[in-house]
Amino acid sequence: MKKTDRSAILLFSIFWIVVTSSYFLFVSMGFTLSSIAEDGLHSLLTIYIPVLFLVVFLLLYLTQKRESVNWVKLYAVDKDLAKKEAYLCFLYLIITQLILGVGFNIGLHFPGTDIYSTGSHFQEDILIWVITYTIIYTIIPLLWLKKKGFSLKNLFASFKWRRDLWIIIFYWALDFFGPIVVGDTDFIGGISASQYILGVPLGILVNSLGAGFPVVVMMHMVFIPRIAVIFKHKITVILLGGLFYSFFSLFDQGVDYSNLSIGLTSFSYMIMTQTLVGMGKATFTVVTGNPFIHFITLHIISARVPFDTRMYIDIFKLK
Repeated sequence: MKKTDRSAILLFSIFWIVVTSSYFLFVSMGFTLSSIAEDGLHSLLTIYIPVLFLVVFLLLYLTQKRESVNWVKLYAVDKDLAKKEAYLCFLYLIITQLILGVGFNIGLHFPGTDIYSTGSHFQEDILIWVITYTIIYTIIPLLWLKKKGFSLKNLFASFKWRRDLWIIIFYWALDFFGPIVVGDTDFIGGISASQYILGVPLGILVNSLGAGFPVVVMMHMVFIPRIAVIFKHKITVILLGGLFYSFFSLFDQGVDYSNLSIGLTSFSYMIMTQTLVGMGKATFTVVTGNPFIHFITLHIISARVPFDTRMYIDIFKLK
């Protein structure tokens, strides 16, 4: 492992440990908790740490003999500009997230920083979220990539779907059926078959446009390939990809930055947990070179279906 990789891993580890320790310190001091930041230790031990082992370490082990991804060719990365472009990508993310989150209460997943309750949001709110995120995190980055010489056609031609099909099936099943096996079935009752038939595809479409494609483009097609050119070790790229995703999630539903106390617990909780989720997402792309593998398994089709189907059925008044 090169010195640059060791330094990056060390700095990342220190940062994550400090932020995580701060969360538990804030809780012990009686700081106000936002709705998403409650039961942090339980969530960390039962959800996020298992994700780290079952996705990152297991997938790296199972694919350890695979050839390296040609990031320069597939994603039109200029080696001389990779570091600068990675910094600019992260800066673009931070600035736009602050504007959208603080100024307009819009986060990565609808309904932004709010927790949905029946009748609290409308179809117009979803339309604004979808259009905003599509323009800022999908269309603009894709236009920039095209200017750099990137070709979606060439990228799709490089995918080895048959080779990677077992990854999709195994991790999709793990992510979707896992909660059901352990008894988390609150999302099932009270919804008719016809509502599911209409609500599930609608939810997948909306979440794909508003959250899935923005993450695929910004994180997996812009940021990760440039980091992968700078650093040679997969773990380094995965760690930094996870950190990138955690900042993408800072204004996700359930956070609260209305005062310093609750803001600190929200920020530290999101960095503590979503970094680990982001590492899982990054691993799929790092080992396959395919930015859509995580999208199919751990982002839209699996995780968001139980989370959001009931909400979309209500908002769109599906019968």
